[in-house]
Amino acid sequence: MNTTRRITATALATVALVAPSALTATAVAAPDKPTKPAKTVKAQTKQLLKDIAGKDKRLERLSTSTAVEAMADDTETEVVANVTDARTALTELRTTVEAADSTVDTRAARKELRSFRVENFRIVVNIVKKVEGLEEAAASDPEAVTHLAAAEAAALAITATSTKADLRTAREHVKAAQAELESGTTTA
Repeated sequence: MNTTRRITATALATVALVAPSALTATAVAAPDKPTKPAKTVKAQTKQLLKDIAGKDKRLERLSTSTAVEAMADDTETEVVANVTDARTALTELRTTVEAADSTVDTRAARKELRSFRVENFRIVVNIVKKVEGLEEAAASDPEAVTHLAAAEAAALAITATSTKADLRTAREHVKAAQAELESGTTTA
C-alpha cells in the first residue's frame, strides 16, 4: 500500500508541475492573436479603396469624353474643373481611408463615398447639351433665354454630392424653356 501511495503522490506532483506551465503558455499566446476588428477594418479599407479607384476612373473617362469635348469651350472648361475638384475630393477620401484604423472610421468614409455620385456629372453634360441645342431657337424669345441661362447656371453648380433636387431644378428650367419655345411657335 505504501508503494501505491508513493506512485500516486509522484503522479500528482508531476501533474501539478506540468499544469501551471501549460496554463502559462496559453495565457501568453492569447494576446498575440490578431483581433477580429483589425481584420474587418483591413477588408473594409481594401474594398473602399477599390470603390474610390473605380469612381476616380469614371471621372477621368468623363472629363476626356467626346460628349464633354463637344461642348462650348467655356462650358467644357467649367465641367472639367468641377470634375477635377471631385477627383481631388476622392484623393482626400482615399487618404482618409488609408489612415483609418477603426470600423467607425471606415463606416464614415463609406457613408461619404455613398453620397458621392459620379452620375451627377453625366447628367450635367446632358443638360448642358440640351441647353446648347435650344439656344439658337430661343434667341428671339427673351423668357426662353432666361430659362436656358438659369438651367446652365444650375447645371454647372452641380457637384458630385449634389442632391437630386438640385438636378431637378436644372431640368425644370430646361423644360420651362422648351415649353416657352413651343408656345411661341404655336402662336406665331
